[in-house]
Amino acid sequence: MAARFRLVLNEHALEQAMSSAETAKLLSQKASEIAAAARHDAPKNKRGSWNMYSRSLSITAWEENGVVHSAVQADRHALLVEYGWRDKGGRRHPGTHTLKNALMKARGQ
Repeated sequence: MAARFRLVLNEHALEQAMSSAETAKLLSQKASEIAAAARHDAPKNKRGSWNMYSRSLSITAWEENGVVHSAVQADRHALLVEYGWRDKGGRRHPGTHTLKNALMKARGQ
């Protein structure tokens, strides 16, 4: 199906849109939603120890060359849970892909 209109932005207009305060707010809100979904679907730790998956996720926002960026970052333990690992005996423990699934859910919205 063909589009009924065409939007053309020059480089300056796109840079201005990506560096606005509204864009920064929207990006931080979306990153918070992704982190919340990952924490909700993460494996639960009944003891609440230091390496709990939900404590290992952090949200970072920064500005680079006038463009606002936002990211959900995972520490080492959360990455092991995400991608899987091998124990000392050589047995493979598959990853849960919790953060990836949260990103895919947000992408589908």
